[in-house]
Formats: sequence, C-alpha cells, structure tokens
Amino acid sequence: MMHSNSNSNLLQSLEPMRDAYGFAIRPQHIQTYRQYLNIYKEEEEERSEKWKIFLEHHAKTCKAEGWSKSRPVLCCIENMMNSRVKKGNNMKNKNVIESGDHLPLVKDASPEGESKDEFEEKVCVDEIFDGEESNTGNKDSQESFFPWKEELESLVHGGVSKDLRGEVWQAFIGVKARRVERYYDELLAQENDDQHSNSSDVFRKWRKQVEKDLMRTFPGHPSLNRDSLRRLLLAYARHNPSVGYCQPMNFFAGLLLLVMPEENAFWALVTIIDDYFDCYHTEGMIEYQVDQLVFDELMRERFPKLVNHLDYLGVQVPWICAPWFLSIFINTLPWESVLRIWDVLLFEGNRVMLFRTALALMELYGPTLITTKDAGDAITLLQSLAGSTFDSSQLVLTACMGFLAVTDAKLQELRDKHRSSVLLDVEERAKGGRVPKDSKGLAYTRYCAKNNRGSLPEEAKPVEDLANGDEFKLESHSSNLDQLLFRLNADSVGSLPDIQEQVDWMKVELCRLLEEKRAAVLQAEELETTLVELVKEDNRRLLSAKIEQLELEVVDLHQALADKKEQEAAMLNDFKVLCLQVLERMEQEQRITEDARRNVEKDAAAQRFAVTMLQEKYEKAMDSIARMEKRVVMAESMLEATLKYESGQAEALSSPRTPHATLDSPRRKAGLLSFGLGWRDKNKQAKPDSEESTDRKSNPSTTLEETNSVNEQALLN
Repeated sequence: MMHSNSNSNLLQSLEPMRDAYGFAIRPQHIQTYRQYLNIYKEEEEERSEKWKIFLEHHAKTCKAEGWSKSRPVLCCIENMMNSRVKKGNNMKNKNVIESGDHLPLVKDASPEGESKDEFEEKVCVDEIFDGEESNTGNKDSQESFFPWKEELESLVHGGVSKDLRGEVWQAFIGVKARRVERYYDELLAQENDDQHSNSSDVFRKWRKQVEKDLMRTFPGHPSLNRDSLRRLLLAYARHNPSVGYCQPMNFFAGLLLLVMPEENAFWALVTIIDDYFDCYHTEGMIEYQVDQLVFDELMRERFPKLVNHLDYLGVQVPWICAPWFLSIFINTLPWESVLRIWDVLLFEGNRVMLFRTALALMELYGPTLITTKDAGDAITLLQSLAGSTFDSSQLVLTACMGFLAVTDAKLQELRDKHRSSVLLDVEERAKGGRVPKDSKGLAYTRYCAKNNRGSLPEEAKPVEDLANGDEFKLESHSSNLDQLLFRLNADSVGSLPDIQEQVDWMKVELCRLLEEKRAAVLQAEELETTLVELVKEDNRRLLSAKIEQLELEVVDLHQALADKKEQEAAMLNDFKVLCLQVLERMEQEQRITEDARRNVEKDAAAQRFAVTMLQEKYEKAMDSIARMEKRVVMAESMLEATLKYESGQAEALSSPRTPHATLDSPRRKAGLLSFGLGWRDKNKQAKPDSEESTDRKSNPSTTLEETNSVNEQALLN
C-alpha cells in the first residue's frame, strides 16, 4: 500500500499545473502565472460585469418574445457578422465525397429540419432589421443600423467573458448562416463506411496522422473529448480534400471544441481555414508565403535597426513569424493572451490582428533582441519572451492601438505586390527547376534584390551559387586572384591603363570573394541553427522515449497493483473460508454443548421431580406416622384401661365366686397385654435413637410399612 501511495504521489508531482481554462502551464512560467493570477480574476470579473451591462442594455432594442435577455443581442451581432459570410465562395469546388458530391451553398440549403430556436432567431432578426433589407449589400448602411458596433469593438478589445466566449465566437463567425443541416452527419457516415471498406491511401494517411496527434492535442486537458476531436478532423478532411489534415488544425479544433458543440465547432473550423486563412494550409501555402513577405516589409518599415541586426546575425524574419502565423499563436503565447487575440481576430474576420500582434511582440521585445550576438540565442530568447507574455491587456492594447496603420486594405495592397513573386516561385518549383537551398526561397530573394539589399556589384555572381554547393567556382576565383597577383609581381610596371584595368578587375574579384565568404558564414550559421534544431528534436525524442518508458512503468505498476489486489482478494477469500470453517466448528461445538446442557437440565428436572415425589411421600409418611402416633396414644390409653380392667378382672377371678369356665379368656388377654407393653417399651426406646430416626427418614416407606404391619398384627391379636 505504501508503494502504491508513493506511485500516486509521483504521478501527482508529474502532473503539470493548469490555468483557469484547463491548459498546462510550463514549469518555467509557473511563478509568473501565479503573480498574474489575481489580475486575471479581477479582469474576468470586470469583463463579466461590462458584458452583462451591455447585453441587458441592448436587449431592449432587440426584444422578442420567447428569447432570453442576452440572446437577442447575440442574434443582432450574428446578423451583422453574417454579411462577411461568403455565400458562394467558401463552399465552392470543395469535393467532400469521392463520388464527386460537394457541399451545397448556404443560401441553397433546405430550411427543413430547423429547430424551434433557429426559427425564432430568424424571426427575431427579421423583426429587428425589418425595412433595412435594401441596404444589406452596403457595409456602411449595415453599420448605420448597428449603432453600437464601436461599443462592441471596445468590449472585444477588452476581452470576451469566459462564460460567453463560446456563444460570442459563434456569433462572430456566423455559424448558423454557414451551417447546412445534416451535412456534418453525412460526412461522419461516409467516414464510418470508409473505415469498413478499402479507402484511398490519402484518407488512410490522414486517419493515421489524426490518431497520432489526438493525444498530443492539449494532453491531459480534463474537458477535451478526444472522440469528438477525431470525428471533427476527419470530417473536415473529407469536406476539403485539397487541404486534408495538417498539424495546426488539431489545436484549432481542440480549442473550438472546448467552447462550443461539436457540429458548430466543425463549421467554425471550416470558416477559419477556408475563409480567414484561405490557401494557408494548402499544398503550395501561397498565402502563407505572401504573408511572410508582407510581414518582412512591415518589419523593415517599422523596425529597421532590429531587422538590420537580425540580418547581421543571419536570422530571417520568416523564421520568426512562421510558428506565430501557422498556429495563430497557440502554444507560443500564454493561453490568456491567445484567447484575447482570438477574440479580436474572429470579431474582425481577417488576419489583421495576426500582423498587429506579431508587430506588438517585436516592439515589446525588440530592444532585448538587439543585444543578442548569435542567431540561435536570438530565436531562443524571442521564443522564451513570447511564452512569458502573461500581460494580455498590454499585448492587445499595443497591437490594436499601436499599429492602427496596419489595416486590411494595406495588407491586401502588400499582398498584391508580393503575390506575383510567390506564384513565380511556385511555378518554377512545379516545372522542376533549380530550387535554391536557401530557406528564404526565390520569392524572398527577388524581394531582397528589388529593395537593393546586399553589397554585391552588378558584375558579381549571385550568392545562391555557393548555397548550391558550387565550391569549384570559389576555388577558380581564388586561383584567378593568385594568378593576377603573380602577374603583378612578375611583370614589370607596364602602361597605366593596363594596371588600372587589373586593379578594377581585382576589386570585382575581391567583392565577389567577400560576398561569397559572407554567404558561407550565413550558411554555416544556418547549419548551426539547423543542428540546434536537430539537437532539440533529438531531445524531444529522448523525452518522448522517457515519457513512453514512464508510461510503460506506470502500466507495469498498474499491473503489479492489479496483481497485488488479486492476491489480496485471494487471501481475503481464503481467510473468509477459514473463518467460515471456524464458525462452523464453533457452531457445531455450541450445538453439542447445548444438547449436553439440555440433557443435564432434563436430568436435573427429573431429579427435582423425583425429590419432589419423595418429599411428597415423606410428608405422607410423616402424616401417617402422626396418625399412627395418635392411634398409639389411643392404644396406650386403651391398653392402660384394659390393664386396669384386667387387673380388676383378676381380682374378681381370684375371688371364689368366679366360675371356672372363663379361665381361657384371661390367658388370651394376658398375651395381648404383654404384646402391647412390649411394643410401648420399644417405641419409647426408638424415640431418643437419632440414627434410627435418620434411617427412617431416608426410608420412610419401609418404616411406614413396618408400622402398618405391626399395627395390623396388634389389631388382629
């Protein structure tokens, strides 16, 4: 038991600390999180109060029977956000069934099967916006009949209340406008049917990858349903095979499942990937590459010194923004900051907040990055600083107020500017042309060339030659320079024009060599960074192996605990059997003892009965003796009277007048008199004899019989 308790304590110590949303906190950030915990609680209470006042105040303008106080306001918000729903574009050319079926447009969806709440909500929207249908196509007209949009925007920048976040996000995205009845169920049915049949290799690959990533998605979160996550990801893979499944999607889906129902989370995921981040997760990742170039230009425009320092260290801007843009800051920032960013991003319905937040992070931590002297240190330091951004209010305020110039229109303009280079790069890759080994890509290289970066002269060869492994050309350049120096030393000083030409040529060669050296240094730094990443990956693998080993040990401990429990159960059963046997023996002995006791009681009762009977007989005998004594007294008195009578008779007989015929009678009377006198003497002698009295008491029946016989004989005589 002590061993099991120690194992449970060990498991509890290994369990990470979690925040108010159930997400694990990294060990190095626990102390900082505890410092902000009270601040988070106060901010949450303040947000809840503001949202409550907002909903109660505007519920009067959105009043409808059968609705709660908050739902009409959310209905109005959702109706305003529905104008952003791409009625015909977001579902176009999305093959969801291998047979060629595709998702029908939202406006073509059948209204059959709508719930009562959905019908009432549509009635509410119609009542609120009655008379405004003619202006719904114009954004300005929509904002004109939505007068509290600025107030809502201010509330969103301050954060959405935790209890309302799921409903508010659904309203921002316009889930009900995008939702098509029974479509999600059909996708799940197709997936279930496909599992029992021979599915394509692509779907099997996606299904295998989804199974791998299920446990990696917010591991240990108490509220995440892994089965729902599996169904949602596989359903989206079937909905949009051009994207299928890639790793950031599992975190998006997991976060959405924590705040809304499964089917609504599916439509929210469709909106985020197919609308807000369209072409971000496709095979070419065109929009993602375009946004990299856009962010690089914004960085050079806003933070030129920082970018120059990063260039000097060999750190490319896309390296910094890649994990931020692909994951939308999930697993890179604390969760309080991530949710605040998602609040604004879903409210705006575009990627503006993505750029503003990235620029805000560079503004907050740029002065610290300038002090770094190594590329690896710069990237590691930025990741560490971003992971400790617990002041979500400062981050959102800096992003929303400090970069107001970064608008959707400006971003679209910059995207149009750089999209051609990215498309050209994709075309060259598709044609099988030479792909540069520099991770920036051709598009980034052309962008640098357009902005006159680098000190390479027009005659110099591009740096990519060295990056492609053209060391032979570098050696030829060095040999040409050696030949030039040899000729300068061997030949006499010739004409001035020839020497000037040679000096110019030598300058060109020297510039080329310096640039190639710089490229080699950059490549070495890139290799070093790659090596660091590989080491980190190896460490991750070792950690994963250790975790797997610990899991196996935990399984073994569970098995040992189960075996021990089985042994204890078997021992307990044996003990119970032994106790039952002992109890049976005790009961048997008790029965024997009880029978003996009953027999003894019966014998004692019989003896008591016999004693009682003897006592009764003794009492009867004593009564008889008493009667006999009375008789004896009477007999004595009679005997004395008789003696007196006989003595009188004797005297009379002795007289001469008595006749001789009566001679026999005195003899017989004399015999009776002698017997009576003898018996009286014996009776007088027997009274003082105690032993004889005891014998008589012990044998009262015998004494009685003797007495009776004596009395009878005396009477007969």
